[in-house]
Amino acid sequence: MNLKKRFTKKRFGQHWLINEKILEKIRQTANLDEDDFILEIGPGRGALTSRLLDSKIRGLHAVELDKDLIEFLTKKFSVNEKFSLQQGDILKINFENSKYEFTKVVANIPYNISSPILEKFLGGLGEERKNNIKNIIFLMQKDIVDRIIANEGDSNNGAISTRIKLISTVEKICDISPSAFYPKPKVYSSLVVFKPLPSNLRLDFKLEKYIDNLLKVTFSARRKKIKNTITSILSKEDIERIEIESGISFDLRPQELSIEQWINIAKLCININN
Repeated sequence: MNLKKRFTKKRFGQHWLINEKILEKIRQTANLDEDDFILEIGPGRGALTSRLLDSKIRGLHAVELDKDLIEFLTKKFSVNEKFSLQQGDILKINFENSKYEFTKVVANIPYNISSPILEKFLGGLGEERKNNIKNIIFLMQKDIVDRIIANEGDSNNGAISTRIKLISTVEKICDISPSAFYPKPKVYSSLVVFKPLPSNLRLDFKLEKYIDNLLKVTFSARRKKIKNTITSILSKEDIERIEIESGISFDLRPQELSIEQWINIAKLCININN
């Protein structure tokens, strides 16, 4: 049976990684040890799964959406006691009361669900994280990763960059050509590692929530100067006061501000409201 032709489905956004060097790069990047219990999202035909299971890990639980792949994967790894498999939509599965204690998540994630998967495992601003995952190793669309890692002044910088950097560290490992996949996607991918911040390194949740609100308001019209969008939540007098006390000009556009500047503005806004 030609597994490429038989199983590849566009509606699931399937682009299977076939490059052996990249598969090994992901395994090395995961930095696995005997204490690790891996959650793999979308194992596909099990190319990466095989390498992960060959590592010294406690176990691996895979979640596959495509029902047609379940029988194939079950047979392929039937003799491996470290392997378990679940059919379902990763976005709809609740792991809060799961019997598995995942330490790391590894996935070549479909491009069309990148943002909701990140939110599921990283959480959001002003929210307590609902898992104890240490590392998240994802293959993602390159332009999304570039937006996440962008700094102030970069045209790629946006709300997603500030939000994610306030709750995790982010490291792009490498870019990956479309030729590493079957079928070839139309865009480049990137291998990226997220490390969720422990609660003691997070900001106060009230402050995080206010920053989140500022980002929503200002990045809703990113081409406009901050002073022209923030008037929906601040008076003209408050804007002038914050500009003076922070030393930050609201003539700037939101992508030009650093994370530290957003924190400073949010603190002053909260003080004014109090």
